[in-house]
Amino acid sequence: MTKNMLDRDPSFYDEVAASDKPYQLAILNADGTEDGLVLDILGSQSEVVQMEVNRLVNDRRKRKAQAAAVAKGEPLDFTPVEDDISFGHRLTAVRVVGWNLKAPFSAEAAYRLVSRSARISEQVTAASNDLGNFTSASSES
Repeated sequence: MTKNMLDRDPSFYDEVAASDKPYQLAILNADGTEDGLVLDILGSQSEVVQMEVNRLVNDRRKRKAQAAAVAKGEPLDFTPVEDDISFGHRLTAVRVVGWNLKAPFSAEAAYRLVSRSARISEQVTAASNDLGNFTSASSES
């Protein structure tokens, strides 16, 4: 088997770094027309996104471990569904890093936006998970 030697640095395949560069997502209305809102989002492989996801998961695991350590006879600890919903919104909001709204951008404003619009939240997650939005496919050497 003959190997074609590619004149590329291994960093060419760094999908984490590529996912750290914001992608502009034009939000669509339910009928498929553009809304006018454009969000700058990070890819799901972004180091920023992964660090926040890991922090949130670790916080949840820590709470669960602490609850398990409680002496017998204590009330049963459980996670309310609202916590799960908020957790999902935070996982989506961390991907939004800017927008074209006159209102100032902040992490909390992004959280409010995605928590109040399933349409926007779903589009952010789908675009962030699409690696093609952050990398340029190349069939050249």
